[in-house]
Amino acid sequence: GVPVHEVTQRDLWRMAHPGSGSLPEVLTLIGREPSAEDLHSMLARGGTVLCLDGVAYAGNIGFSVRTAEVAGATGVVLAMDEAITGRMWKDIRHSSMQATRFIPVLQSNIEATVAAAQQAGFRIMVIEDVGDHDLQEVDLTGDVLMIVGAESDGVSQTALDAADVVVRLPMHGFVPSYNLQVAVACACVEAARQRR
Repeated sequence: GVPVHEVTQRDLWRMAHPGSGSLPEVLTLIGREPSAEDLHSMLARGGTVLCLDGVAYAGNIGFSVRTAEVAGATGVVLAMDEAITGRMWKDIRHSSMQATRFIPVLQSNIEATVAAAQQAGFRIMVIEDVGDHDLQEVDLTGDVLMIVGAESDGVSQTALDAADVVVRLPMHGFVPSYNLQVAVACACVEAARQRR
């Protein structure tokens, strides 16, 4: 059967984009499946997949999930070795503004994620301050795994070694890096722009 969900009027308005027209009572959404059995089934859908490599804070994860969903990504992989607790999942859902209802979010480790993405034919793009490419010059159409690293450590050596391209965001200040949420937003928006 077709799943039916009740949503708030605000959600309905946002999804329907009625402009000055009246708000519909019913809305049918056609798009990506909001869940995935496993990493392989997520990757089989193709498109843009965001991978958070070792990211630890629920707020950063939730923001990234929301950004990926809004930009039309296929899914989000949380590449971390420790299991996510029930409390952390709750915090992720909350900080994502419930975007987890609309996009698959899976946990794996970076080695398995990279291996599965390569096997599925994905190009692997890493965003890191050691990068030698500008984001706008990288082709983000097709199947792309975009990897953003942890809050203090950045991406793992495993991710860097697997990368087809390493992107560096332009920085001109004294602080050595952007918050990872900025890197996620820049990459997701550029991918959405290129896929338009």
